[in-house]
Amino acid sequence: MRTIPIELGDRSYPIYLGTGILSGLSEIISRHRAGPSIAIVTDRNVARVHLPLLLDSLQGNGFKILSIVVPPNERQKSLSTAETVVAKLLRNGHSPNAPIVAFGGGVVGDLAGFVAATYRRGTPLIHIPTTLLAQVESSIGGKVAVNQAFVKNAIGAYHQPRFVFSDPEFLLTLPGREVVCGLGEILKYAMLDEQIFSFIDVHLDSILGLDRGILEETIARCNAFKARLISEDERETSREGGRMVLNLGHRIGHALEQLSKFELHHGEAVLIGLRWELLFAKELQVITQHDFERISALLRRVEFRPELKFLRMKALMTVLFGRNGKARFILPESVGKVRVVDSVASPLVESLLKKSAQNH
Repeated sequence: MRTIPIELGDRSYPIYLGTGILSGLSEIISRHRAGPSIAIVTDRNVARVHLPLLLDSLQGNGFKILSIVVPPNERQKSLSTAETVVAKLLRNGHSPNAPIVAFGGGVVGDLAGFVAATYRRGTPLIHIPTTLLAQVESSIGGKVAVNQAFVKNAIGAYHQPRFVFSDPEFLLTLPGREVVCGLGEILKYAMLDEQIFSFIDVHLDSILGLDRGILEETIARCNAFKARLISEDERETSREGGRMVLNLGHRIGHALEQLSKFELHHGEAVLIGLRWELLFAKELQVITQHDFERISALLRRVEFRPELKFLRMKALMTVLFGRNGKARFILPESVGKVRVVDSVASPLVESLLKKSAQNH
């Protein structure tokens, strides 16, 4: 089992990563003094496939478990679902000192994390991510939020977990769509780091085939990269980029996700965002032709071309630019280097978006 540290002073915490490590979870929870009562928040899909194993592991070691199961979709990232979870915690007398475990993908992580950040002014949080996207990205860094209407992550907080427990064994039951979602974030890290790029370029087919060893190494490399950025710039305040560079692909991705009313999953939208923002970089002469072709070749290997029937250019421009008429983009300069661009005029962005949508 690997341990990847997130260095945040007295709020530092580890990521425990390893294939087939579930049997060691009880000892780790005890080591962090996080029991014996635990509330597990999960969704119906994860509950059906994985919850019995988790319960057997914990209850067999004396933990008292409250399981809260929600439907499996982005619409559960809402104040109403958070209120439902809180009501169940209150009815069962859940102590504010007892941890809430987010057991699932990104939606469950955000929902359970938001509840943990607000329940009785803050409750310990543990992440046990079960999707590729969550293990690579969303379970790390402390961002938790719910949506408001169709505005992504409109209400949220920073609430760091006690620890993250990632077992790639959970990923072996993922449907193909969830693997593609995870690749949206993995390819972002590949664009941000030369060594990750080279590794993914060689092993992409093994990731698609859910090879245990390659999955674990991919997750470890992405986690280590993000851990460094979080430790340096937890709340995205750096003017030099810092954690902000992790938003590569997300400006357009979040807008598409929102306009699709979340029919596009997060990782899918980010994958489109990476492709379109790469085209932006080329048209704005931010990136060299060599690096453009190199990155394009890797992105094309993930076969994902959804119909964007929901897309209306005026609506997309409104979401991107809002009322102040400004939008910030993270654009690739080369493999391993990005540029924060604040000064792209909206008519130029609209022209680039039309070209990107046509090439899609």
